[in-house]
Amino acid sequence: MRDPIIIAPEGELDFARLGEFRRELFKVAREQSAPVLVDLTDVSFIDSSALSALLELQGRFRSVNRQLAVVAPRGSAVAVVLGLTGLRDRLSIYETRQEALAG
Repeated sequence: MRDPIIIAPEGELDFARLGEFRRELFKVAREQSAPVLVDLTDVSFIDSSALSALLELQGRFRSVNRQLAVVAPRGSAVAVVLGLTGLRDRLSIYETRQEALAG
């Protein structure tokens, strides 16, 4: 397996930053074929628009058998939101970057 491309946003991932986040996600989706790891460890808040972008990318990747992994440490705001929305069952979620890289 090729080394994954790592995207590690920081701060709040909300509608105000959605354009930047989507551009980064879909740029690597178009230009590369390696797996993608989105590390949300340093994200303090995530809203539905950013979650929707991750789901859209997951759908595109699934259709071409490409891997997307998401890091959301237990107890973090992002992990709580992923649990509440039921997205833990739809995305490949890991506690740490190391765990995702090994996975």
